[in-house]
Amino acid sequence: MTIIPHPNVAFADLAERLTTPADEVMVPRKLLMRLLDLYISSWDFDEDWYLATYPDIQAAVTDGKFASGWDHFKSVGYFEGRRGNRPVVDTDWYLETYPDIAKAILEGKVTSASEHFEAFGYAEGRLPSNPEIHTKWYARRYMSAPHPEAVKESDALQDFVRIGYRSLALPAPPR
Repeated sequence: MTIIPHPNVAFADLAERLTTPADEVMVPRKLLMRLLDLYISSWDFDEDWYLATYPDIQAAVTDGKFASGWDHFKSVGYFEGRRGNRPVVDTDWYLETYPDIAKAILEGKVTSASEHFEAFGYAEGRLPSNPEIHTKWYARRYMSAPHPEAVKESDALQDFVRIGYRSLALPAPPR
């Protein structure tokens, strides 16, 4: 079991400021970057793919501007909209989940689910494949269901696809 640091240790006075009803709270850049690093670290990253896909980053690493592709991705690349790994698009799942894309393919606007995801879907906040929701874990943390243990997997998945993913929720416990 992972022990979580006391909020005053991890966040200093920010922990106290977050308990007020204020809509906005100033967060030091260093702390915000640490929190984003923690979030970004919970997703998959493929160093070899990243460097091969983005030759400018390979050059920056070779020149010593970044220690690694991972260093670039978590500090700059993610915010530039770069992907951390090759997306595996599950065509059947993608078209079932996003019927507008199935229609666009029939109309000849795009040729495949993979093409759509790589060109548009990622930036639109779509998922390339089933995120494998851990239903009870997800429902307890993110859904306002009166009985999270009774939430169906399909409902948790729909919540994650529509709301959770865009709200930085995780589909399952971090590794």
